[in-house]
Amino acid sequence: MKTKPPPRRQIITTVQRAQIVQHVIVDGWTNDKVATAFGVSSRLVEVWVDDYRRYGMASLRQDPRRTFVAETLQLSVWRPLRATLHKIFAGVFGSLTPEPLVQPLPLRRSNKDGPH
Repeated sequence: MKTKPPPRRQIITTVQRAQIVQHVIVDGWTNDKVATAFGVSSRLVEVWVDDYRRYGMASLRQDPRRTFVAETLQLSVWRPLRATLHKIFAGVFGSLTPEPLVQPLPLRRSNKDGPH
């Protein structure tokens, strides 16, 4: 018996994602129609359109596999951890660098200012 190979995941380029978003937002196509035309899932089209509405053109370059859970972990775990590590390293290694000697410039007084 001959078995069918599993379908390969279609690679969608940034330009194609932009076209998908344009068809939905500008041209008024439904998510299902665009998904069928480009061979992707309707849910994925919905996520891309929502991301575009939220983040604009920058969303077209982001990884489409990023999920709500991944974004939540990024915001609630990684950023605070990174900030804490940055403070620790700045405290440890910041004390090793000598501070530059900055001398204030003397202020000049004009004779026209009058007595002070």
